[in-house]
Amino acid sequence: MKLEGGARVAEAVRRIVEAGIPVMGHLGLTPQSVLAFGGYKVQARGEADQERLIADARALEAAGCFSLVLEGIPARLGATVSRELQIPTIGIGAGVQCDGQVLVSHDLLGLFHGHQPKFVRRYAELGDATRDAFARYVADVKARRFPTDAESY
Repeated sequence: MKLEGGARVAEAVRRIVEAGIPVMGHLGLTPQSVLAFGGYKVQARGEADQERLIADARALEAAGCFSLVLEGIPARLGATVSRELQIPTIGIGAGVQCDGQVLVSHDLLGLFHGHQPKFVRRYAELGDATRDAFARYVADVKARRFPTDAESY
């Protein structure tokens, strides 16, 4: 299970882990509450916010998280948190010094139009081809061209 939040969710993490369910923590830009942060903005830029994020990371580790996602934070902070914790960190817009990296597959494959966070690198542009394929499929189903006898039992 992935749970967003720091010290405020540490007791819940502890109880969930005690119940035998592994928990991955998530700090920084947290997608389920992104609107509460004013949108997709870098988190923990100021010194006080950075200290709070480090304290939250320690609290999650102490509560039993097996790893921690760090999203949308300064690279230097990602490196600091990664050095200070014993559990692995997974970065998404948190710098190269995290223990691992993750990108959302839709972002990586270019399957959407609209806002693209700075930390996204598109490795393909499959959005137009995907939309075209679905449109042709829908048209064939509506026109009863799919499935054909060759595609039926």
